[in-house]
Amino acid sequence: MTKYVFFILVVSLGLGCSQPGDSNLDALMNAERNVEAGMSVLETWNVDSVVAVRERVATRFRDLDWLVADSTLTYTVKDGQLIGDWARVKRFLKDGPTRLVTLDEQGALCITQLNGLMQAIRSGAKEDANGTPMNEAYFSKEAQRELNAAKTWGMAVAETERLLSLGIELEAQTRASIDSLIQTKRAEWAQNIASEN
Repeated sequence: MTKYVFFILVVSLGLGCSQPGDSNLDALMNAERNVEAGMSVLETWNVDSVVAVRERVATRFRDLDWLVADSTLTYTVKDGQLIGDWARVKRFLKDGPTRLVTLDEQGALCITQLNGLMQAIRSGAKEDANGTPMNEAYFSKEAQRELNAAKTWGMAVAETERLLSLGIELEAQTRASIDSLIQTKRAEWAQNIASEN
């Protein structure tokens, strides 16, 4: 019985010794886990592969640009839809490699900031590097700022993953068709040139 009372007394004292910012720790730890999960998602993307797909798309568009500009060539509605699909692929992949690198750097910064704030709370820090008192209001404000940054970063990761997935999938589905269209229109263009001479 005495051990039980002693345990309750120790737990009660421990609960009574909270310090400024403790109420934010759970949310900060959850945000850190979410950022780490987002970093894992980013690791599944190979920047070089995305660059290679983007280059394939750019190469096809160089051909399409001059072929479409030639007024002697005609296109069907189906051809136009295919070219429209490739315009979407180009848009989806436009800044994909840069976004992946930037998001990786920003994710690492989010984790550093979250860890720094949690460490300050746990250590009972009294003032920041600028001499600002680190009280409950300070920690609540800083925690909200870091939580918002982590949430915004997570949404950017999800959107980047969505766009890259759509672009790569659509490129793979339509690559053979666009190559066939380019080849057909090149032949048609060459035939038009030959008939003019």
